[in-house]
Amino acid sequence: MDRMAIRSTIRFTCIAFIAYIAGYSFTWLWHEPTAMIGGLWAVISGLIVSEPATVKESIATARTRVTGSAIGCFFGAIYLLLIAFDPFTYALFIGISSLLCYLLNYGQHVKLAAITMSVVIVVSSVSDINPVKNAILRLLESCIGVGVGVLVSWLLDKVNHHFEQ
Repeated sequence: MDRMAIRSTIRFTCIAFIAYIAGYSFTWLWHEPTAMIGGLWAVISGLIVSEPATVKESIATARTRVTGSAIGCFFGAIYLLLIAFDPFTYALFIGISSLLCYLLNYGQHVKLAAITMSVVIVVSSVSDINPVKNAILRLLESCIGVGVGVLVSWLLDKVNHHFEQ
């Protein structure tokens, strides 16, 4: 196994553990029934931003992740405040929000916005959480994961540079 695979494995393991504990703990304070979703959502965000080769690229990915999450949380909350969930209106709203992203020059955020919107809609549909509270929690969990992902990547890069010298 090469050194890059070992480094990535260590990075992913650290991010998964730290982001899950942080996301779970944060969400547990505000809405205990969705605390596991909070941990999961933080891990997903952390892993997404840790994928690029450099910390600078991780920060750029972090910006995209947070922006896409914010857009998705906004549209997810709006959807739930206006419409009861059903597959047709859900898919239609994904399409409408995607089109709006493109029209407003946020095309690079469409996938993350659609994913986040889906999580917000589904979590609110299967639990008793208020849609606005749910959207805010999902955005903050995403930010927690992004922060953990960038921080762990930065720390491991520093450790790696130290041992290479």
